[in-house]
Amino acid sequence: MARGRPGRRGRGDSRLRARAPGGVGPGAERHHRRRQDDHCARGSIRLPAGSPWRPALSRVGARPRGGAASPAGSGSSDLRAPSGWVEPELWRAKVGRAPRPEDLVARVVPVIGACSREAWLVGGWVRDRLLGRETHDIDFVVPAGAIAIARQVADLLGGAFVLLDDARDTARVVVGPAEAATYLDFAGLRATTIEADLLGRDFTVNAMAVEAGAGLESQPRVIDPADGRRDLAEGLLRAVTPESFREDPLRMLRAVRLSAALGFEIESETALWIRRDAELLDAVSRERVRDELAQILALPRAEQSLRQLDSLGLLDQVVPELGALRQVEARDGGTANALKQTLRCVGTTQALTAWLKGEAWSLPAATGQALEAAVGAYRARLGEYLAGLLPGGRTRATMLMLAALLHHVGKGATEQGRAAPGGRLLGHEVLGASMAATVARRLCFSSAETVRVRLAVRSYLRPWQMAHEPEAAPERRAIYRFFRDAEPSGVEAILLSLAAELAAQEGTPEPGYWQRLLAVDAALLEAYFERRREILDPVPLVGGLDLIEGLGLAPGPQIGVLLDGIREAQAAGEVRTREEALAFAKHIMEREGLR
Repeated sequence: MARGRPGRRGRGDSRLRARAPGGVGPGAERHHRRRQDDHCARGSIRLPAGSPWRPALSRVGARPRGGAASPAGSGSSDLRAPSGWVEPELWRAKVGRAPRPEDLVARVVPVIGACSREAWLVGGWVRDRLLGRETHDIDFVVPAGAIAIARQVADLLGGAFVLLDDARDTARVVVGPAEAATYLDFAGLRATTIEADLLGRDFTVNAMAVEAGAGLESQPRVIDPADGRRDLAEGLLRAVTPESFREDPLRMLRAVRLSAALGFEIESETALWIRRDAELLDAVSRERVRDELAQILALPRAEQSLRQLDSLGLLDQVVPELGALRQVEARDGGTANALKQTLRCVGTTQALTAWLKGEAWSLPAATGQALEAAVGAYRARLGEYLAGLLPGGRTRATMLMLAALLHHVGKGATEQGRAAPGGRLLGHEVLGASMAATVARRLCFSSAETVRVRLAVRSYLRPWQMAHEPEAAPERRAIYRFFRDAEPSGVEAILLSLAAELAAQEGTPEPGYWQRLLAVDAALLEAYFERRREILDPVPLVGGLDLIEGLGLAPGPQIGVLLDGIREAQAAGEVRTREEALAFAKHIMEREGLR
């Protein structure tokens, strides 16, 4: 629940304008009054497509698209407010073992009421209720004592208590399993009134509140000093004030994330303010930047969101290494640069992961049919694999998306800036893996996440290299070595190899090569899912003690070398018994001069 400077005020109803809260300067008031005048001068307003309360919020007397004019109040510039909360059926379905958010509100409000004479539900909860969207983020504001109330709520609900900011009286309660958790945030009032508090927030659509006791009523009174309901109706994301991003620069990333999540357009003046303040993002903690980037990558239309970050001057602030890709041609003699291809690969990766979960994908017929024939048998298992959570609470799919964003980063630092025939800068993946790990560490991803991204970038070209071998399918030894080097990111590297090829060829790869690449990836997936014990992880035939006693060896590093060689020969099908393993070890000793 980020806050800006308290004490700002704007237009609300006449009763709110009659008394100015303490500390409110004239600038914000003029800004909101100018916005009101601008709104009144507009024609009919645009409502989000498919909004559940689309008919309820419209200019009185305006002619709805495709309908007759309203008979009442023609000529008036007032707005008709929503008739009440929207109750979508989605809210009534249980998510995992987590309780419904509205049930949590019903249980929490009496606890708050026993501790505080006033309390409000604010921000995203109000916004999403008005839009008819499911929400698992519930924000409460109380005049004081928010942390103490949060502790009581955590005890009541059996949730996890998280102290967010002691100085700002802010805490969180997490309820339910990690994959379907509900987050209840509690914060102290940041100004003398709730209206002034709201005017210190990021965007108008988040600057609304209702009294906590009325949060589940069918027609609660919405406190809306920044006219967020109008921007909800128009599908606009508008900063509350021109200083919003200077008060908290992370809001610039949040603008792009909310634009994707809500399907809203960033208002033009707000976009100008973001470009003006883009360099301020460097002052934000890396952990906060990481969380916003990860959420952007996890949301639909991630490619478009990244392009929007680039157009707003934010992408280079988040990952400066990507800037050098603008100077690298993605294909020999082509006009596209490696950054454009990288962002296209992010989109292709997301489309591939969605396809694995059962969604449709509009690939050319022959390309899609070949993909289905090669990978279709593993779709369900791959989708389940990618949904798995990693330390830090992010999914494997999100880390795959990050690897896609960084898979070409080494090209910007490669000595030759032009691609070789075929568009390949050989060796860039080695340098790129190291650079990707640096980026992940700088953004404070966990060690496990960093390793996964590094190895996916390091290994994604291996299937491409296998596809250029004369053999029709990779040998067992090659499959074993791939997973030995790529794990725990072998599956991610396989999927990234497919997405990168589709992105490089703009969805239409050369049929012969596409079939060879699919044959390689199918063999790798078969080994991973069907033949793990046979090829990837064979049961050891001998141990170190067997080698010491059977071959008369002294303990030392040579024991590990011999065991690794035996294991690879086992995976290749060349060694099947203990006796064969000892004989193979003896052969290695003679060949390598080991004692």
